[in-house]
Amino acid sequence: MTVASPAQQHRAGRLRRGLAAVVAGTALTLGVLLLAHEAVPGATGSLVDSALPWAAAPVVPLIAVAVLTRRRWAIAATAVPLLIWAAMFAPSLTDRATAGPHDLRVASLNLGSAAPDAALAPLLRATPDVIVLEEITTADRKAVTAALNSAYPHHAAAGTVAVFSRLPLSHTTPVDIRIGWTRALATTVTTPNGPVRVYAAHLASARADMTAKRDRTLEALAAAVHADPSPRLVLAGDLNTATTDRRFAALAPLRDTQQDAGAGFGFTWPDTFPVVRPDHLLQLGMATRRSWVLRAPGSDHRAVLADLDTTAPPDARS
Repeated sequence: MTVASPAQQHRAGRLRRGLAAVVAGTALTLGVLLLAHEAVPGATGSLVDSALPWAAAPVVPLIAVAVLTRRRWAIAATAVPLLIWAAMFAPSLTDRATAGPHDLRVASLNLGSAAPDAALAPLLRATPDVIVLEEITTADRKAVTAALNSAYPHHAAAGTVAVFSRLPLSHTTPVDIRIGWTRALATTVTTPNGPVRVYAAHLASARADMTAKRDRTLEALAAAVHADPSPRLVLAGDLNTATTDRRFAALAPLRDTQQDAGAGFGFTWPDTFPVVRPDHLLQLGMATRRSWVLRAPGSDHRAVLADLDTTAPPDARS
């Protein structure tokens, strides 16, 4: 059996101390980023915000390395970002669905290049009352209508977005989100308990180095929604904005159905391994009983669904 010499033991100790310092420094930096992410400016800030739910992932290998260094202070340092993350996001991991009646089920899907019959089949099985679709092309518009027309005889379309409904629609208007062509509309769904105003939107894409166009469309959409006097309102679509993105606050006081009554983060993109939630169902003036996602074959997004109780007291606008 070979015994390490004092010099070798000293070098090994120095290596462990150095590695422990790197691990502790990285963990504490991550903790500061979690606490002060809003200080990161511009498009980079939006990217950091969007990645926050994944900030716990690097903590696991950091803890493992800290344990190998046998330095308690390094292990303690790695616990800092984990505790901060847990305080921020642990409630999101629970199932927040609530018991109670619901009388309006809404679904939204970015159809993309999917074959309509295949992508819409899971939605049809879920029997929503209203289906909002984005990225409907001229080529697939007839196929989409054929797939939904029998169950959803009422529909409204503007540009590349559309609303299909079991319930009557009225007062449909395009909504200018300052993108250069029509990618949003507003319509009124007549439910047994009264009208619900529904906005369908597909905002501009947000890229790692550029969010200005997305931000402009988000501001325009938020202005239109805030100017709407309807006491009950749904905003559905691909907003290209993560729930944790600082820009998402522009849509308050609309409530995020996933945060209110979902289980987990409800990531929707990309479909094969979702890492972010750009697709949303927001509501005002109702109660959300349940929110969930479904795979839609062929689409690179997952569909989002929510069960709403339209008889709940209206939320107060702030």
